Amino acid sequence: MALFAAISAFFWIPLIGHYRERMPEWGPDWWAHIDWLLIAIFLFMTTICVFTIDLRRNWSLLGIALLGGLCIEGWGTQTDLWYYYTQERPPLWIIPAWPTAALTIDSLSRLVFSRLPTIPHRRYTVAAAILFPSFFVAMALFTYPYVGYSMTLFSLAVVLLVSLSILMGTCDRRVAVLIFILGSALGYFLELWGTTRHCWNYYTGETPPLFAIFSHGIASVAFWRSHLILDKLVRKVFPHWRGHWSWERNAHSIG
Repeated sequence: MALFAAISAFFWIPLIGHYRERMPEWGPDWWAHIDWLLIAIFLFMTTICVFTIDLRRNWSLLGIALLGGLCIEGWGTQTDLWYYYTQERPPLWIIPAWPTAALTIDSLSRLVFSRLPTIPHRRYTVAAAILFPSFFVAMALFTYPYVGYSMTLFSLAVVLLVSLSILMGTCDRRVAVLIFILGSALGYFLELWGTTRHCWNYYTGETPPLFAIFSHGIASVAFWRSHLILDKLVRKVFPHWRGHWSWERNAHSIG
């Protein structure tokens, strides 16, 4: 809990400082200037993470999301796909948001997965066959003006590999589809807040673009898949290690 609180505090300090600077301008109707969407997102993610995460099992996901978020933000800001109001490329204060979101999605996925109704696996296969190729096409179209950058080509290759690992691999497609949907749902509110407050803006000027919403879903899936692979490698050295939650429920599906 203390570690999560420290990460959250590090993430929000610049924004809190910005609001404090503007408070004298608000006057008696200060309550009308409060960013209730920001507060709701913060409280939701904090509640989910603090009461559900187990860092003994999620330390690798935390590290993967931190590194992955740095790569994603570096790619987007260096190629001008999006930019922040601070003009930093990327701002370090945004990086902790990625592991925070990853832990939130991981916890939500565990809660929802245990309550999923019995649905034939082939329906999840069909859903995966629609979702992941569709996102790749949408990403290719959105990033086409910047396809000349090697970082953009690398990002497209990563998304393609993640998609193929879901469609052709042995991982549990139920979990993959669920994480994609939940990641996109959380991504909608994050992107809605960020783009309407102009904390960050995309080159298209949309608030937000659909690509940005669903990119949170594919990022969550990529972090999950990397987490499973890392856990599998750790188990080769430490056979009794039990890392990611889905290993216990779906030992045969990790690959």
